[in-house]
Amino acid sequence: MSLDSRLTARRQALSYQTCQIPEKKMITDQNRASVRQLVEGLGTNGSSSAFDVLHEDAVWTVMADADTFPVSGDMAKPAFIEHMRRFHDSLPHGIHVAVTSVIADDANASVEATSNALLANGKTLNQVYHFAFEFKDGKVVRAREYIDTARALFAFSP
Repeated sequence: MSLDSRLTARRQALSYQTCQIPEKKMITDQNRASVRQLVEGLGTNGSSSAFDVLHEDAVWTVMADADTFPVSGDMAKPAFIEHMRRFHDSLPHGIHVAVTSVIADDANASVEATSNALLANGKTLNQVYHFAFEFKDGKVVRAREYIDTARALFAFSP
């Protein structure tokens, strides 16, 4: 292949990549906004439409040991929404969730967040989280939630 042919091929490849960047950036920006809405929606301070970000086939996994933590494993979207409703109902003053960091691309997102709540037992829950999300058709299809289980167990203990 001649030098001219290689240069032409390289220009065409760069032209194609340049055309793709704005579309990927738009998808990345949408993913970033979606996970922020979803994670903030885990708190009682969030949007009531936060769970609309979840794909109908979504699976939410709390990455904790089932032998030591009462909430762990996989939940389908309806089960997760019900779990969150019961959790919110158990908090007399609600829970505030704040996103502290979001890293996203066109297929995945990573979120760090904190929460605080005054519990019915008088203790305060100050939690830290990491969430890993995967997207399908513009919605979250897979979520993995990592929490400090020791903080939660202490806060909810009598």
